[in-house]
Amino acid sequence: MNGIQQWLQMFQDVSCFYRHMMMLPLWNKYPNYQSSIVDSLAIFLEGYAFERQGRRPDYFHVAVDSLFACNNNLNANCVWNDFKLRLNNQRLNHRNNPIYPSSNPDNIQNINTKMSVIEVILGSQNPNPNPIILSQEIYNLIIQNQDVIQAFNFLRGIRGIGNKIASFYLRDLVVVSNLNLANIQNRELLQPIDIWVERTVQYLAGNPNMSKTQVANWIVSNSLNYSLNPEYINMGIWFYCSLIANSEYRLNQSLQDINMAYSLLTYFRSRINNVYQNC
Repeated sequence: MNGIQQWLQMFQDVSCFYRHMMMLPLWNKYPNYQSSIVDSLAIFLEGYAFERQGRRPDYFHVAVDSLFACNNNLNANCVWNDFKLRLNNQRLNHRNNPIYPSSNPDNIQNINTKMSVIEVILGSQNPNPNPIILSQEIYNLIIQNQDVIQAFNFLRGIRGIGNKIASFYLRDLVVVSNLNLANIQNRELLQPIDIWVERTVQYLAGNPNMSKTQVANWIVSNSLNYSLNPEYINMGIWFYCSLIANSEYRLNQSLQDINMAYSLLTYFRSRINNVYQNC
């Protein structure tokens, strides 16, 4: 096993923590996401839609509460008005808020006409006889096209959803769904690239000038070369950097010595075990 393969194997192993501590608890919280419009939307709003740098940390809780408050009369204006009320009309970030309607009810100047996620799900008819279940729609787009690009562009069409959030949701969806990706095209779009993933891959590849696209392609190609899972590796890199190394300084140290990285991982695992035993 060479150096790169050792690192990728370690990150794939670390992904278990992300999956069982963060991803699966969210998806299991709303177990009817394959058949329920609201459960599927709740996962998207709580775990993904507001993962934008600098966003208010209470956005996702408020959005989910507003969603369920309007469950019996689900429409974009109801969800938005409830959201505004709960936040006292303060710091609503209309331009990038995934639930702000395209009709621009608050008359924001020079705002684009992208639809909110509620409008995308419900469509133009009101009431819509065939609303979309988000997770099922995305899954079907990937399966039908044997390609990620259509699903990626579908998500990018929602207000406030950029490349990283689209890839973040897609990555977790295919993992939760246990989708066979062997013949799926554009798999690099399943790789959300944040600063942690970017720094780590640039170091391992020995190229500090790699773009985000190049980083995503490097993860996919190198993972598949070693018969590893690129989505797991992406999860593992993020989790290791942000919650185990937990600082740029410690990350840089550990990337120079895989034994140190495993030592940090062992310490983290023992902490988790102690919490479980004592609490």
